[in-house]
Amino acid sequence: MSNLTAHPHAVTPLSFVPVTRHPQQTLRRGRRMSLLPGWQMSGNLHTLGYFSAPVCLGSPSRQFDLIVDTGSALTALPCEGCPHCGSHKHGSVSGARFSEKASSTSEPVVCSRPPRGMSTCRSCDGGKCAYSVSYTEGSSIRGHLVYDSFWFGTELGNRAVRASFGCQTYESGLFYSQVADGITGMSQGQGYGPCLFDYLRDQTRAPNVFSICLSEEVGALVLGGTVPPDLKAEWVPYSGSSSYVVDLVDIRVSGASIGEPSSVYRSTIIDSGTTFMYLPPGPYRKVRDQWRNHCPWGACSSRVAKGEYPDDYCYTMSTDELRRFAPHSLHFANGVRVNFDSRQYAYELRRGVWCLGVFDNEHNGAVIGAANMRNYEVIFDRDRHRVAFYPSDCGGMHALRHSSVLQGGYSLNGCSRKTPPRAGPPPPPSPPPPPP
Repeated sequence: MSNLTAHPHAVTPLSFVPVTRHPQQTLRRGRRMSLLPGWQMSGNLHTLGYFSAPVCLGSPSRQFDLIVDTGSALTALPCEGCPHCGSHKHGSVSGARFSEKASSTSEPVVCSRPPRGMSTCRSCDGGKCAYSVSYTEGSSIRGHLVYDSFWFGTELGNRAVRASFGCQTYESGLFYSQVADGITGMSQGQGYGPCLFDYLRDQTRAPNVFSICLSEEVGALVLGGTVPPDLKAEWVPYSGSSSYVVDLVDIRVSGASIGEPSSVYRSTIIDSGTTFMYLPPGPYRKVRDQWRNHCPWGACSSRVAKGEYPDDYCYTMSTDELRRFAPHSLHFANGVRVNFDSRQYAYELRRGVWCLGVFDNEHNGAVIGAANMRNYEVIFDRDRHRVAFYPSDCGGMHALRHSSVLQGGYSLNGCSRKTPPRAGPPPPPSPPPPPP
C-alpha cells in the first residue's frame, strides 16, 4: 500500500449494477451513455451494466444513487411528482425523488439567470430553465434545472457545495428502467452549466484532478486529489472540449500490430458510462477473429456457448483458461502502451461462460469503456489535459484496504459522515503545468 494516499473519507465507493429491461424494450448490447449531437462506486459489467455512486443532496440531506459517467456533464435525478419516472429499486431506497419543497436550500434556476457556461436556457417551463437530453443508447430525460447543496465528505467533516442539477419530470428507455436514480456527468462540457465536479473545484479550490478505479463489481472514485510530484505514471494527452479524446494509434495482440491504419482510431474517447469497448469495423473484425480462432484449449468450436445476441462470441471456460488468452495492448501517439488482457476484453455473462466484450462501432473512432478501465486507477488530470492508467487493486480501494495514488480529495457521499460540518483547508494544489 502506498503512503501517498487519499484519506478514506475522500473515497466514494462505487457499485456495479446490471440494467433490467421491460419486455417491450429492444436494447443495444452494452450501456452507451455518450450524448448525442462517498468514494465507492458499485456496478456490474454484465450486459448493459454501469457503475454508480451514492450522492448526498439537499437540506436536510438525502442520498441518491447516480451513474458516474465521464462521457457527459449533466447531473440529473427524478423530481417529486414526476409522471413518467422509473421506480429505481436499488439497495438503499426505492423510488427516491428529490423534493424542492422539502429542501430548505433548494432554488429553481430561472430563465433570466442560467448557470455559468450557458448563454441562455434552451427552453423555459413556467419561467424555470428547462433541459432535454438524449443519449447514444436511445434513452432520454427532461425536466428543469435546480440549485441546491451537495454534501461531500473529507477527513475534516462534510462540505456543502451549491450546484445546479436536473430535476427530471420525464425518463425513457434505460433511464426509466435502470436501478440507479440518475446520473452525474464528469466530462468537460458545460451545455447545462458546470458539471458537479467543477462546482466542487470552484468552491473549494481543489485540484482539477479526479480518478476512477473499477473492478468487476465495485470501484472507487476520488475527487479533487493532488497528483504526487514523484508519481511514476505514463501519461496520455487528451483533447476535446467535452469528452476525453485520446490519440489511439494501434492495437497489438501478443506484441504484434493488428495492421489497421492509425487514422481509423481518430476521436477515441474514454467513457465510464459505456460498458464495453467499441472499435471501428476493421479493427473490430481483427480482434473478434483472434477471439474466435485462437483458444488455449485448441479447437474454439468445442466450447462455444450461447450468448444473448446473434453476434455474441462466448465460450464455457474457467478463469484460469481465460487468463491464457493472448494479451492485447493499446498504443497511443506519444508512445505510451496500456496493457489490455483478457480480463479487460472479456466479461462473464453467466457462471463459467465468458464472452468477448469488444463490439463494432460501425464507423471510425473508438470507445474505451468501463470494462477496459478495470484494474487501473484511471487518473484524469484536467489541468494538464492528460490521463494515466495506473495499475491498482480497485476492489481493495473500494474496501479501503488499498490506497489511491492521489493525495487528499473529496468523496461524493457526505451523508455517510457522522461528524458535523466544519471548515478546513483544501488539499494542496497540483504542481503547475510545465511551460510550453
